Amino acid sequence: MKQSMLWVALTIAVVTAAWFATLHFKPASAALQQAISPGPLSPRHAYLASRCVACHEATVGVTVAKCTACHANAERLLGRQPTEFHASVQECSACHIEHQKTGVRPLVMDHVLLAQLGARTLARAAGQDPDSDATLKSLETWLNVKKPYQLDTGTALKSLNCAGCHDRRDPHFKRFGSDCAQCHVFKSWSVAGYQHPSSESKDCVQCHQPPPSHFMEHFSMISQKFAGKEHAQVDQCFECHNTTSWNDIVDVGFYKHH
Repeated sequence: MKQSMLWVALTIAVVTAAWFATLHFKPASAALQQAISPGPLSPRHAYLASRCVACHEATVGVTVAKCTACHANAERLLGRQPTEFHASVQECSACHIEHQKTGVRPLVMDHVLLAQLGARTLARAAGQDPDSDATLKSLETWLNVKKPYQLDTGTALKSLNCAGCHDRRDPHFKRFGSDCAQCHVFKSWSVAGYQHPSSESKDCVQCHQPPPSHFMEHFSMISQKFAGKEHAQVDQCFECHNTTSWNDIVDVGFYKHH
């Protein structure tokens, strides 16, 4: 009887001690995570600041499995031509770098890094698919990749094959060829120092193609009447449009299309 009571008392003591320990070490654990954190998370991930294991695995770090637990069903992302490559890239944290200064969204496009990831991804499946092997060979050639994990960044920017990823919906309708780098830079799509030709220029179709609506009844029923130019021709863009913006209509102002 005495022995049973002793075991009950000992059990109660252990449970009580564990409860007090939990109360004491929970804030201590959160404080420790805060102390060893390399920096703040981006605004969208800020709620995970005290839950390192949501993204990190012990002795491994951030893994694809952790990322896809939340982001695997991003159908809109995977369905868009400019971003569909995410379906095959298996290294999320290489581009989407967290723990930077507050307010930074980890969405900056790094073409060279993406090319390096592509080489690594294809190298892992080398010998399994002829098309993939050919792509890897091409990638290594124009990026001067000596090994799948070694990239010559000094020449990569000059030799990136822009059309390899961006040729499906060429906004220039092939008028300027495929050497995108002659006008565009990798940090920004906008062309530095670009100046639109004179508003007096009449040769708009040299660079611009009318939208599909201009080849339908919409052009005569809506567009011509709104601009007050009922006899304007589809290829006479200057009759209705100013060069400031496509929806800046001559003698009317900015037209709210939708």
